[in-house]
Amino acid sequence: MKPNSQNSLAKTDDLNLDDESVAKYLMERPEFFATHEDLLLSLNIPHKSGQAISLLERQVSLLRRRNDETQDQIQSFVENAKENDELFEKTRTIVLNIINTVSLEDLSSLVEETLEKEFDASCSKLFFATDDEIKEIEENESTLFLLPLELTRKVLGKLFQRKRAYCGSLNADQATLFFPESNKISSVAIIPIHFHDENKLKAKLPGIPLLVVASNKDKHFNSSLDTLFLDFIGEILSAHIRSLLITD
Repeated sequence: MKPNSQNSLAKTDDLNLDDESVAKYLMERPEFFATHEDLLLSLNIPHKSGQAISLLERQVSLLRRRNDETQDQIQSFVENAKENDELFEKTRTIVLNIINTVSLEDLSSLVEETLEKEFDASCSKLFFATDDEIKEIEENESTLFLLPLELTRKVLGKLFQRKRAYCGSLNADQATLFFPESNKISSVAIIPIHFHDENKLKAKLPGIPLLVVASNKDKHFNSSLDTLFLDFIGEILSAHIRSLLITD
């Protein structure tokens, strides 16, 4: 004979069951209420509506909510993957174009044209901060974008010492330094370019290179952006500039 539900539960009075034990017991026996339907009348199931609902309805509601949360997560993963895939393709195009340039002048022109297009920017330039007299270099018909080294250090402050890309806004002095011809720059990506053998290159470099990509949109480049691809482009530029300057 099947024992009465209430009698069987009464036998557990002396077991000192806590909430966790009861929950574990029910998790291991999902069919429990199918064989103890009379207990459902005694359960107090919390709900926001204030109206009585069945345990099954409650369970369905929880499953639907979890399903919605899972779908939102999947959608977020898909969107992120799509964005990363698009960014990878843009980066691949940029890298292939970079390694095909044969001079610093060609590289400078490429950066100015390509990065604007690929990153939907307003302007982009590869600068060289130099100790030399800029006027003398310009008189030699150089097409490179040159900046006074000490002024660049002073205006950029800590940004000049960064090892990784910076994304965010510029103050008035910084905007004037990089883009004096434009008063609409709202956000930038500044990508430092470092060399592991800088002393060897010092005599051949026209200055310390610095890649700046700018936008007239306030948060086009912002502090929450992942700089992985920008830093990668900086590393590619470093390697290629080195190969252009050192032939031995």
